[in-house]
Amino acid sequence: MVKKPDRRPLADQNLEGVWGSIARRFPERGKLARALVDELDEGLALLEELQPALTFFGGARIDRTDPFFEAAERMGEFLADRAIPPRTGAGPGIMTAVPEGFRRRLLELGEVSRGEAVEAEAEAALVAKKDGSEPVTGRARMLTQGFNIHLPFEQSINPAIDVALELTHFPTRKLLLWKKALGLVVFPGGFGTLDELLEVWRHKQRKRLDLPIILFGRNFWTGLWEGIRRGGEEHSHVTISLQDLDFIDRVTDDPEEVVNLIDGFRANRVLPEPPSAMGRRIASDLFEALDYLDGLKPAVTFLGGSLHEETDRTIRTAEAVAEILAREGEMPTRAGGPGALSMALYRGGHNGRKHLPQQAFGLRREGLPTIFTADRVHIVEDRLTHKVLLTENTSAFVALPGGLGTLDELFSILCQLQTGKIPPRRVVLIGSTFWRPIFDAIAEQMLEGSRKTISPGDLDLVTITDDADEAAALCLEPPEDLPLIAQA
Repeated sequence: MVKKPDRRPLADQNLEGVWGSIARRFPERGKLARALVDELDEGLALLEELQPALTFFGGARIDRTDPFFEAAERMGEFLADRAIPPRTGAGPGIMTAVPEGFRRRLLELGEVSRGEAVEAEAEAALVAKKDGSEPVTGRARMLTQGFNIHLPFEQSINPAIDVALELTHFPTRKLLLWKKALGLVVFPGGFGTLDELLEVWRHKQRKRLDLPIILFGRNFWTGLWEGIRRGGEEHSHVTISLQDLDFIDRVTDDPEEVVNLIDGFRANRVLPEPPSAMGRRIASDLFEALDYLDGLKPAVTFLGGSLHEETDRTIRTAEAVAEILAREGEMPTRAGGPGALSMALYRGGHNGRKHLPQQAFGLRREGLPTIFTADRVHIVEDRLTHKVLLTENTSAFVALPGGLGTLDELFSILCQLQTGKIPPRRVVLIGSTFWRPIFDAIAEQMLEGSRKTISPGDLDLVTITDDADEAAALCLEPPEDLPLIAQA
C-alpha cells in the first residue's frame, strides 16, 4: 500500500490535520512551507498507526552480490523471528535487502501466504481506528515500512515494502525515518547515508534523540573515522571528538549482534514526544522562518566556525571572503552559527559595502546563549527548519572546519545537490588541512575498489581551498556556469 501526500491547492485541502490551525493563521505563506508541512502531516499521521520499527540506512548502489546485501537480508530474517518490523527508505540496495529477508522469513513461519494478504493486513491496521473495528495485533501488524524519496533518476518503491509513503523533500523524509523508531542501523553507503547518520548522531549528541545507533561494516566506518581524526589533528577544538563516539552504541560485522542489542533496548523503550505534537511545533517554526526569509536578499551561507577563536586562520579567511563578496558582488553572507564566524562575516561584509545587511539564522540550544553579530537575525527551534533556511535563497555555500553539526549540515546540502533536489551551487570548503583527509577517506571508502557507493562526479561538488580570492570568485560564479552532476 503506497500513500502519496495531498498535492491539491491549500484552499481545497482539509485543514483539520496537525497543522490546520497554523495554516489558517498564515494563509499567504510560501509554497515551500505548505509543501513541507503537508508532507510532515501525512507522514506523522501514518507513523501514529504503525508499530515502532528498526530503521535502516545504507547505500542504494549495494547490489545483490555484495556481502553487505546478504548481511542485511540476514538481519531482516532475525527481525522476523523477534517480531520487530523494519523501516527503510524503500529504494534499492540495503533498503531492499532488509525487508526482503524479513518477508522471506515470515513466509517460512507461515505468517504470510501471499502479497494480497499483506495488503489486506496493512489496510486493516490503518483503518481500525476509523471504523471502530478491533485493531490488528501480533504478527498481522508485522509490516515492512518505507518512506521513499521521489527522484528524477531513481527510485521506485521496492516490492518488499508493505506500507509506504512517497515524499518529495529530504528533511521530512529523514525525520520520518527515525521518529518512532526502536533504533538505527547504518550500513555503508554514499553521501545520502552520511547525511542520515550525521543527523541522528547530532540529535543524540544534543539529547534530542534517545535511540541506539549501530554502524555495520567495521572496515568501512573505521576508514572514514580515521579521515576525520586526521583532519581534526590541527583543529581538535572543533572536530568530532572521542567523546562524540560514545553516542555510537556499536560498530560490528555480526547481524545477530545488532538484533540482540535492539531487542534488549525494546523492553525499556519509552516513546518521547507524540508525532502530532511534533508536527504542530515544526509547522509553526517553518511558517514563521520561511516568511522571514522571503524578505531577505539571496546570500552566501557559511557553515561551521562556532567554536573557533577570532585569530583562527580560517576565520580570517572567511572575513576576507565576506568583504570581497560585498565589494565585488553586493552579496551578503548568512551565518549558520554564532560566535567568531558570525562576527567575522559582519565585519568583512560591512568593510566591503557598509550598508549591505548581513544575515544569520540560529538554532536555539537549551541552556546556552544564542548570540549573533548580524543585521538580520532569526532564531528557530527545530533543526529541520534550520537546515531548510540554510539551503533556501542561498547562492553558494562555504564551510569551515567544525564538528558534528557542521558535517551534518554539509552532507545534507551535498545529498540534495547530488540528487538534484536543489539547483547546482558552489560548495567551498575553507581549511585544507581539515577537509582533505576527510574527503580522501570518502574517496577511498566510497569510490575506490569494487564497491562504489558514489560517482566520481560527486566529489566535484566541493572545492577545497585556503585562498579567499578563489573562494569568493567561486561563490560569485553565475549559476548557469556551474557543472551539472551526472546521475548514475
